[in-house]
Amino acid sequence: MKKCRYLLPAILLSLVTFAACWFSDQLYDCFWIYMVPIDLILLACFIVLLVLCIRRIAKGKTYAEFTSAAVLVLLVVLVVFFPFRDVKVKLELRLYDTPRQEIVEMIRSRELQPEDGRIIIQLPAGYRRISTSGTVVQHKNDAGGQVIGFWVFRGVPDGAIEVIYSSGGEELIRANVYGIERIEKLKDDWYYVITD
Repeated sequence: MKKCRYLLPAILLSLVTFAACWFSDQLYDCFWIYMVPIDLILLACFIVLLVLCIRRIAKGKTYAEFTSAAVLVLLVVLVVFFPFRDVKVKLELRLYDTPRQEIVEMIRSRELQPEDGRIIIQLPAGYRRISTSGTVVQHKNDAGGQVIGFWVFRGVPDGAIEVIYSSGGEELIRANVYGIERIEKLKDDWYYVITD
């Protein structure tokens, strides 16, 4: 086991980093001020482990350290090139299809309404997981149609990413959501929208 002393920490660091990247939107939404030190700690652990692996390889100790270094290099490739947010959005589109449709219907029937005339609606307890912050944004809900946004990332202080239901397609979104940088159609009536 001593020959593979850095392999287990490299695997654990990879798993923790993958989880942090996968849940980064929720973590930043809840703990944004604390995420910078956490990211720095993960980076420092990566650097220390990589340096230790390289030193042991340079001393000609074991080939197990090549495996540890390879795990760390694969971690960098994964973090840099894997589209965490896009994959998660498309997975959640399937997983949360029914509850999101139910919320859209509750808003349409005015069963759920924003408090104090605002546009943010608190989701009921069983539905909070379907939007990053446990809320949705009602951009439009009247006879002219519906535009309801489910948060993927709520920017601090601005810039956001939403999965938006629009009964009138992309045109209705453009007429009711401001600062749009990108719109991608996910399926009928559902869009991936990035705002500045």
